[in-house]
Amino acid sequence: MAYSLSRKAFQQELHGQRTDLFTLRGAGGLQVAVSNYGARLVQVAVPDGQGGLADVALGYDSLQGYLDGQLSMGALIGRWAGRLRAGKLTLPDGSLLQLPTNSGPHHHHGGPRGSRFQVFAVEEVRADALTLGHTFRTEDDGVPGTVRLQLRLQVTADNALHMAWTAEALYAPTVLNLTGHAFFNLAGRGSTHGHTLQVPASRYVPLAADVCPTGALAGVLGTPFDFREARRVGDAVAVPSEQLAQAGGLDHYLVLDEPDASRAPPVSSITPSGLRLAALLSEPVSRRAMEVWSTAPGVQVYAGHGLKADPARDRGRGARQGNWLWQPGDGICLEPMEYPDAPNHAAFPMRWLAPGEVVRGAIVYRFRGL
Repeated sequence: MAYSLSRKAFQQELHGQRTDLFTLRGAGGLQVAVSNYGARLVQVAVPDGQGGLADVALGYDSLQGYLDGQLSMGALIGRWAGRLRAGKLTLPDGSLLQLPTNSGPHHHHGGPRGSRFQVFAVEEVRADALTLGHTFRTEDDGVPGTVRLQLRLQVTADNALHMAWTAEALYAPTVLNLTGHAFFNLAGRGSTHGHTLQVPASRYVPLAADVCPTGALAGVLGTPFDFREARRVGDAVAVPSEQLAQAGGLDHYLVLDEPDASRAPPVSSITPSGLRLAALLSEPVSRRAMEVWSTAPGVQVYAGHGLKADPARDRGRGARQGNWLWQPGDGICLEPMEYPDAPNHAAFPMRWLAPGEVVRGAIVYRFRGL
């Protein structure tokens, strides 16, 4: 059975707001626990084929674990996911705005007061769905304008978790780049290097020495980033590569090819049109697979080298046996998002939202057997 979580361990006052834990259950058996602190996926438990559930996402068993541990664990990342080099945001008129920095010289994953550190408002709770709200403010992240966000999470009968959002820009032109930062392990324990990954992407974004994009695109052929055919993650990270060395491991953005119209995306009443397959992750021993669908043009593949077996940060919940000290590669993140550092690269697609403009986006994780 899946590891049992205590709701009380997630309930406290933080920043003057109440944190809590909500467990969503779908007709197909999928069970997802969500905290409104950072809109985090705390637990994703899939049917194990034997009448039980198996945890397939890393997490902590209390709110304190998230406050002390890996900062992005399970969180919804925004207002701008990824790094903005040197904390600079290039405005539409070409001028530069300095944002607060939190990763060396860079503004990373929304900065020091991004959404992963915020308590979301709880707007609606149902047995299979949860609606959260959050407002991105200039006084938190330095980005011009305000964005009012509504996030809906729903577990469907086909064992899929839909994370769909509606965002409205207010007061000034602004940017928005959201992603989910769950660490998955379909085996439930141990390294994910034995997992196989397939991503329909012929190009990737090379990184400079400061781990920010060079501004160019490169072909994946002959690189560790070629997942057009299913490939063991361990085989990819073992390829000698200056790019892997600069990033400390596999942590790169893959640009998705044009979607295959013959492959129908999953359907839900809350998800917008335009979903495309971003990744297929599978694990041969457990015979579990996860499809990732999204509305984003690409996906950041992060193979979890930042898990360091540090007892202060990397001791979290494990399947069936409680605490598990995470080693490098014990979880993998598949983060659909906009092009990294896009406001600072004229060659990358970039959209500024006008005041009053409303946009919708989504990420869907669908679980099945092999």
